[in-house]
Amino acid sequence: MPRDALDTLAESLAGTFPGCEDAPLATALLRELAAGAPVVPSTLGEQAGTVLVRWPNVNYDDDGRVVAFSGLSLRPTAHRFTVDGRQLYTWCAWDTLFLPAMLGQSADVESSCPVTGSGVRLTVDRSGVRQADPQQLWVSFPPAATTSTADITGTFCCHVHFLATPAAAEHWLNRHPEGTVLDIDDAYELGRKATHCCTG
Repeated sequence: MPRDALDTLAESLAGTFPGCEDAPLATALLRELAAGAPVVPSTLGEQAGTVLVRWPNVNYDDDGRVVAFSGLSLRPTAHRFTVDGRQLYTWCAWDTLFLPAMLGQSADVESSCPVTGSGVRLTVDRSGVRQADPQQLWVSFPPAATTSTADITGTFCCHVHFLATPAAAEHWLNRHPEGTVLDIDDAYELGRKATHCCTG
């Protein structure tokens, strides 16, 4: 994808994350969540609970503890995300590409291609995708105009998958002609641009 088009897409998706002024708290919350247990907001600071309620994409359990945020989840999904031996999950394929930089840790990812049914495995760190099986992968994205920050999992994440072959990428685009398919490197770069406030 041309750089200017990637920049435009990143800008449209940046609004699904907290603003730059909240980046330190967002990073702290993600790193606490990556420890593998629900997070009590007050442990992040006296005013943290007040700030979190105005953020997009924060999920709580019945006790008011954070169990998912910005794509990182303690609740099982189709995308397994292992950090330092702890089994976590993500809301979509793209989350697995930008979260390691936000966490400052590498992650092992297990997912699958919805078209071929084949498994996908990769290792991602703050610098990029280090290993991938299959080596060539693509990531699907719905039209940015259809994304709602109020329902990110229902309007965006449910359409964002790893695609394991060129034919699978073509098949997905044929069924979603207004969507976009990026190769794995462009998808990683998109994540880096969209989350730059939290990764520096």
